[in-house]
Amino acid sequence: MKVNGNDYEVAVKDVNGQNVEVEVNGHPYQVELAEAPKAEKPKPAIARPAAPAANATKPAAAASPAPAAGAPGATKSPLPGTVLNVMVTVGQSVKAGDVAVVLEAMKMENNINCGKDGVVKAVYVQKGDNVLEGADLLLVE
Repeated sequence: MKVNGNDYEVAVKDVNGQNVEVEVNGHPYQVELAEAPKAEKPKPAIARPAAPAANATKPAAAASPAPAAGAPGATKSPLPGTVLNVMVTVGQSVKAGDVAVVLEAMKMENNINCGKDGVVKAVYVQKGDNVLEGADLLLVE
């Protein structure tokens, strides 16, 4: 987040009605909102296909629904940041330690590795997405 030209790393930790627990640059704060946020309908998670080549045509079929986020085996973001690159695609075989996502956090590039051997069942992020700490990035089974 940028305020008056200054960069801040902000993570929302908990929302309880009008009371919100946030962390700004590693320091916890309690914030009281003027009114409680409206509940949003959860969006179903979908498997995102790999980015097409510049001269590729659009695929004819829509992506099929993927396992829900939060499933066991999901690789999670260890810190908040911006996805610079997704190195895996749905259906790809991976080994523990393979780089799955490159995440920019605090102006540093961080390689996020697969936690186990398996096949990528779902990719929950794409290049340019902002993610919070603990957010599911992909699912390997």
